[in-house]
Amino acid sequence: MADECDVLIIGAGPAGLMLGCWLARTGVKARIIDQRATKITRGHADGVQCRTIEIFQSFGMAERIQRGANELSEVVFYNPDEDGNLVPTSRIPDTEPDTSRFRHSVLNQGRIEDFLIDCMKTGGLAVERSMSPLSLEYNDSPTESHPVTVKIEHLVPVEDSSDPTSGLYRSNILSDEEFNRSRLRGGKVENIKAKYVVGCDGARSWTRKQLGYSLEGDSANIYWGVMDARPITNLPDIRVKVVLHSANAGSLMIVPRERNLVRFYIQLGTLQPGEKIDVSAQSPEKIIESARKILAPYTLECPEVEWWSVYEIGQRICKTVSFKNRVFLAGDAFHTHSPKGGQGMNVSMMDSYNLGWKLAACAKGLTSPSILDTYGQERVEVARQLIEFDHKFSRLFSGKPAVAESEGVSMEEFQALWVRMGKWTSGTAVKYDPSLIMTASSPTKTALAQNVIIGSHFESQMVVCYADAHATQFADRLVSNGRWRLIVFAGNMEDENQRQRFNHLCNQLMHADESPIKKYTPPSADLNSFIEVLTLTSSPRRVLSYSAFPELARPFVGKFRYPTYDQIFSDEVSYLDGGGMAYSGYGVDPDGPGCVVLVRPDQFIADVLGFEQCVENLAVFFDGFMIKAN
Repeated sequence: MADECDVLIIGAGPAGLMLGCWLARTGVKARIIDQRATKITRGHADGVQCRTIEIFQSFGMAERIQRGANELSEVVFYNPDEDGNLVPTSRIPDTEPDTSRFRHSVLNQGRIEDFLIDCMKTGGLAVERSMSPLSLEYNDSPTESHPVTVKIEHLVPVEDSSDPTSGLYRSNILSDEEFNRSRLRGGKVENIKAKYVVGCDGARSWTRKQLGYSLEGDSANIYWGVMDARPITNLPDIRVKVVLHSANAGSLMIVPRERNLVRFYIQLGTLQPGEKIDVSAQSPEKIIESARKILAPYTLECPEVEWWSVYEIGQRICKTVSFKNRVFLAGDAFHTHSPKGGQGMNVSMMDSYNLGWKLAACAKGLTSPSILDTYGQERVEVARQLIEFDHKFSRLFSGKPAVAESEGVSMEEFQALWVRMGKWTSGTAVKYDPSLIMTASSPTKTALAQNVIIGSHFESQMVVCYADAHATQFADRLVSNGRWRLIVFAGNMEDENQRQRFNHLCNQLMHADESPIKKYTPPSADLNSFIEVLTLTSSPRRVLSYSAFPELARPFVGKFRYPTYDQIFSDEVSYLDGGGMAYSGYGVDPDGPGCVVLVRPDQFIADVLGFEQCVENLAVFFDGFMIKAN
């Protein structure tokens, strides 16, 4: 007999674990397997971008990240002067001001995975380790509810005697034969039947190979070393991010880490086309020696190296990321690149964050499978932009700088690219194109909310909760639980006409037969279980009592019909935490007719609507992919 589940996740790295969080939170029956007997505990990815921390906030994990991570505030560029001597040439903020309410930070990937694993546990999902997939079969019968069968081998761990500080066992410089050399021997075999399978199994993805897909791209023929160490050095900027180009010895980047660690990326050398790196010749001592040459005349000693590895720079992408909307690829399984832009772990998790709520809705029979087409439409374009950026960035980073009259890479051009792409690399500049679940913008919609961009994520502003006067970040209300949101800019409640317009809108949303809230909310479910309405007034709280708002704005929920107190807000200045700038921040006229912003479960803005025809337009939108609740 085969075990059945809604979603089988292959690979328990950051992408797989992020997907697991979505499925656990939304009550989807899932399994997540990984071939390795233990999770990583040191090294590997470490950058946590602003948008990623915003997503962690939606799962209730941002505070753990901030408590353990090192926040990056400044980038210093060191370049050779006309005599070839290293000098600091400029300083810029690491994150462009006003990018996000969170800051770019660095923290061990192992700790990030710990937080995701704990999040999954709250929904009863745990990683099943020492499990290796053997085969994948697809049954195209229309009557088959679980059409994908994966045969899994349970592995019995053998004692691991490898060097715990070395990350070479996962490096892209290994051949497939070296990479797949198993330290495990086989055990029992089982079949898992799933509605959906997602391969989050890395650059050498087993899932991708089963589908017959491949990564396309090229190599820069340049290889770098990376290490986490506690250095002793007279370089004065060791505790800020340093981007350094020497005159003749190569380049390096310094990223100060948590626990007084420092991450070094060190250029080691170039390769001829087709040339392979001698794995046995790599060592932390070799990496340190290369770093000393690049840093000279500054000195460097690394008596304690916690982790190190060597990798080759290349950019590759698989442009087909799904098979019949039943098997999907996420993360490194469909895009690989250099690590210095701090994008690998972040973009990988954003892949599965995009996919997770869509899979959950389909698995539970709430939506048409057609929404799954948007995963590839949206994320392949993001990956393409990432590959394009990384191709330019890594070659400028690795190039020899132009010094005096000699030819080389322009350091001004390199820094200009760094600054120009700053918001994009923070993860906050991603914008999706119109689709089944994303409307097209128009001048009329832009006029309603000038700074609310359809296709982008909903940004945060400080607002004040009506019920308790607490100041709160508005986007903190966009919890990742599978719900859509209608953010209603209700306007000035002192204006009797505006209040009547707002009340009429709420009445229509709640009672009109075509309203998606009435049509698609299950009969026994809470009023806010499918679409949650968040109301923001431009007038102060004293103007209108909380109990005077319509029921849709403050629904009664649960078995005992408890009132809600966290769905109505005012754009007033709080007693202690500022605020009062939300309407201007979103570009909405505080004395205007108001508007409604539709936000997807992944916090991306799907539409901006006026009060008139709002219900009719929402009906057309949701009728395109929703399945009516019984």
